[in-house]
Amino acid sequence: MNEIAVGVSTGGSATMRAVRWAAERASASGSSLRLVHVVDDDSAIVARAAAAPGEATSVESIDAERQVRQCLDDAAALVMSIDDGIEVVTTLERGSPVDVFEHISADAGMLVVGSDWHGGRRASRRRVLSLRIAAVSRAAVAVIPDLDPGGRRGIVVGVDGSHISDRALAFAADEADRTREPLIAVHSWDVVAMVGGEYGYGAPVIAADDLSLAESEMLEAALAPIIAAHPGLEIVRSVVAGDPVHDLTEAAAGASMLVVGSHGRGALARFLLGSVSQGVLADLVAPTIVLR
Repeated sequence: MNEIAVGVSTGGSATMRAVRWAAERASASGSSLRLVHVVDDDSAIVARAAAAPGEATSVESIDAERQVRQCLDDAAALVMSIDDGIEVVTTLERGSPVDVFEHISADAGMLVVGSDWHGGRRASRRRVLSLRIAAVSRAAVAVIPDLDPGGRRGIVVGVDGSHISDRALAFAADEADRTREPLIAVHSWDVVAMVGGEYGYGAPVIAADDLSLAESEMLEAALAPIIAAHPGLEIVRSVVAGDPVHDLTEAAAGASMLVVGSHGRGALARFLLGSVSQGVLADLVAPTIVLR
């Protein structure tokens, strides 16, 4: 489980940003890297591979395969330029990318995928694919935006008092300790939901100050084991009555990492992310880690 698997596509800077991010992490953690390109079942390369013996191969298929191999070679070269001691394996897989990465995630410590979409632009196929991979992965997924990482600082984590939130908080604290950055713990709560406002006149009347105090106490309780485990860690607390997706993306706009837990539930949980994790990936402002 000490392997980081990285999705490598054939175009754009988003892939290389993801490869660089993964290589820097592998260098710091002593992990190996698996660079994976997945060819869809109906692609030209698959058609070539399935051709009968002696059947002519199109120039397009040859060029497509050459492009894929070159992309994997370029990704491996980038890893070596960062740390030539990293163990690197390149793999060309065939099938559904979602199914392939779900299978790979069973034995990986983390999946890393790039996204060329962030707020204000039309959603691309790569952005949609990254959401689907994050939904099915059995390992943590890092979705890396095509943004300049320079000048970013702070590890932001969403805290809501749940078990998966505690896992996200512990992960984020370890990252903050390792990188010597502040841990920014954000607890955003919806005041309407808290007082049962959706039920209209039957909702109890609770003072906003009392609610805020209760939510602050919840955050402190969640942070208590973190403070004990990381006594020198700088922690910034943020308790906000608002929308969690908005508050997390706002806090992470200048951060080096955002960490959230996924709360996908029910029979379709394999295909779903929780609303908050889905929301922050749909408005990607920083390298974002989703934990299940």
